[in-house]
Amino acid sequence: MYNLFMERNTVRGVYLLIIEIQKPLTIVIGNTRYKLEPGYYIYVGSAWGPGGLRSRIARHIRKDKKIHWHIDRITSTPFTAVKTICLLPGAPPYYESRIAGILSAKLDFIPGFGSTDRRGDTSHLFICGTYSKCVETVRSLEKTIKYPVIFITLY
Repeated sequence: MYNLFMERNTVRGVYLLIIEIQKPLTIVIGNTRYKLEPGYYIYVGSAWGPGGLRSRIARHIRKDKKIHWHIDRITSTPFTAVKTICLLPGAPPYYESRIAGILSAKLDFIPGFGSTDRRGDTSHLFICGTYSKCVETVRSLEKTIKYPVIFITLY
């Protein structure tokens, strides 16, 4: 079994978060207002810093954090929860955009959310509606990209 939280694990790669939003949520970033309805979402990100996937995922799970990325505005609220982490350890950086492109063709998305550092991407936050649709979508994605995805369900 893959242990993401091993003390010295600095594996880098790409990840997807399956997030539940339990109440309507409005987020303002700059001049853009995002209105998110309750339901399940997939967020695509990558971890190439010194702490790798371990540090990035641990940050996303924490509620108490300094807001840095768009996704922090979702994961820090009390009525949201990261339900499942989907890891692609060792996946090259371009997989983040590749996966976002595939998902944007399959799912509705929040335009521009989380993709400001990837100018060609339409979004990094995708609307599934249900948890099972999120899982099914990631399993389908795994077959499309032919890269193994490790699922870690939190609760």
